[in-house]
Amino acid sequence: MKLNKVLVSAAALSGIAAAGTAANADTVSVKAGDTVSELAQKFNTTVEAIQKANNLKDVNFIVVGEQLNIPTNDNTEQQVQQPQANAAQVHQEQAAQQAAIAQQQAAQRQAQLAAQQQAAQAQAALQAQQAAQAAAAQKQAEEQAAQQAAVTAQAAKEQQEKAAQQSQQAAAQKQAEEAAAKKAQEAKEAAAAQAAANAKAAQQRVAQQAQAQQQQQKQQVAQQNTQQQAANNNNQQSSNNNNNSSNSSEAAAKAWIVAHESGGNYNARNGQYIGAYQLSASYLHGDYSQANQDRVANQYVASRYGNWVNAQKHWEQCGWY
Repeated sequence: MKLNKVLVSAAALSGIAAAGTAANADTVSVKAGDTVSELAQKFNTTVEAIQKANNLKDVNFIVVGEQLNIPTNDNTEQQVQQPQANAAQVHQEQAAQQAAIAQQQAAQRQAQLAAQQQAAQAQAALQAQQAAQAAAAQKQAEEQAAQQAAVTAQAAKEQQEKAAQQSQQAAAQKQAEEAAAKKAQEAKEAAAAQAAANAKAAQQRVAQQAQAQQQQQKQQVAQQNTQQQAANNNNQQSSNNNNNSSNSSEAAAKAWIVAHESGGNYNARNGQYIGAYQLSASYLHGDYSQANQDRVANQYVASRYGNWVNAQKHWEQCGWY
């Protein structure tokens, strides 16, 4: 960019201040790579002047596309030329800075290369170690596989030998079983013949014994019939006598209990106990007739004591039945 006005150099470049005239400013758009010091040198001004004109907080931080005001001087007669010594000094300082930066970058690159080389060596060593381990593992696996194959082959051989022995044993066992079966069949046939002969003889003996027994049974039946008829006559007489005696005992026991419970009163009441037998009302189910009292009392005694004689014995021992 060309300036129509003469710029005044700053103290950072020439060390000499311009005097007596008012200052103007031109606008510059920052491009990539521009710095405030380069712009000051290019337009014959100072870094401080550019910083002051643009209120820059940090002269080392400008943005591409940013608009900067560059201070200039309208009085061309009072322009002070930048001394060659200061320009050379600025160039030397910039060259020294660039050389230092280049040296630092070279050192960084060298360090990076050394680190990369060291990492590559470590990686190569690791890969070599892993390869060695893999080779050892493969060798071990091959040895184990060989051992396993040998064991498998030995087991297969032993299995074949065992199978052959079992086959021979099975053949011998089969022959023994066939011989045993033959002997068993012969014995079975002989036993069957003997059994048939024995059965025939037994049948003959049974027939003879049956005939004799039939005759004897006929005689015994006739005798038993005679004896049974006589016994029946005696039992009938005895049963009649026992029944009469039992009935008499039962009636006496029943009358004894009625007398002790109610005095023979079918209308007697004693709390929940009702009638001649003093039965619980729940047994009579609301029917207090003499017939129902007799019937329920007989059922109660039969189920609890078996008969009235036993009921009387219990009453005599406990005072109730």
